[in-house]
Amino acid sequence: MINRELRRSQDKTKAAAQKQRVAAQQKKKTTQKKAEKVSWWKRTTQFLKDVRIELKKVIWPSKDEVTNYTAVVLVTVAVVSTFLLVIDYILTHLLQLITKGLF
Repeated sequence: MINRELRRSQDKTKAAAQKQRVAAQQKKKTTQKKAEKVSWWKRTTQFLKDVRIELKKVIWPSKDEVTNYTAVVLVTVAVVSTFLLVIDYILTHLLQLITKGLF
């Protein structure tokens, strides 16, 4: 009898202690969230400051480099589009030959 009562009282104290721990953890989380909340204006200004800092690190290409890169892109687009045009023309004629031969 005494053992049962002792066990019940221990279980009650364990349950109460567990509830207190959970409540303390939840309270800690909510206080952390409140501390982490920053107004949208401060976040926006901080973002813009960070953008400015990062843009200062960028190495911008010179006018000659931009001209050369543009020429490379235009030539590449012309070559690839010509290749696709030829492939499309060949496949279209092959498909026409196959469909005319079947009907």
